[in-house]
Amino acid sequence: MKNKLVVLALAAMSLAAPSFAAQPKLLAASAFPLPVPQYLASVIVDAAKTYDVDPNLVAAMAFRESRFDANAVSQRGAQGIMQLMPRTAAALGVHDAFDARQNVFGGTKYLKYLLDRFHGDIDNTLAAYNAGPELVAKVGPSATQEATEYVAAVKSYYETALRAL
Repeated sequence: MKNKLVVLALAAMSLAAPSFAAQPKLLAASAFPLPVPQYLASVIVDAAKTYDVDPNLVAAMAFRESRFDANAVSQRGAQGIMQLMPRTAAALGVHDAFDARQNVFGGTKYLKYLLDRFHGDIDNTLAAYNAGPELVAKVGPSATQEATEYVAAVKSYYETALRAL
């Protein structure tokens, strides 16, 4: 009886899995306002495969964060393609935030952590990437106006990419 309950619970969880779980492995590199540079597309696909995240979500975030610019630095000091803060980058094992591969792998690793923490909820995950997971856990995805705008923008790019597949 106990084994049957476990099997039923696992089956129910697989049916209730968020839509991104059945993710495409293809990247719609030309679907973004700027095409994903070829060198970066392969890095995004590799990182997405490593962390089991949709490459189109990673690319949507990378476009919103830096417009695919490996040398981008925000007013707050976030660096590289995925705009990692120095302390976050260090915690993720990123030694050079301006190295596209390290940055994308670090950002994707963090994205996967947030997806797991927020049980696949895209809005909470994206808001947490922008505003911080503790604030979003307390307040929700509309934690800040910036986070609200960030979620809307990334989801728009992501949905456009998925329609292009």
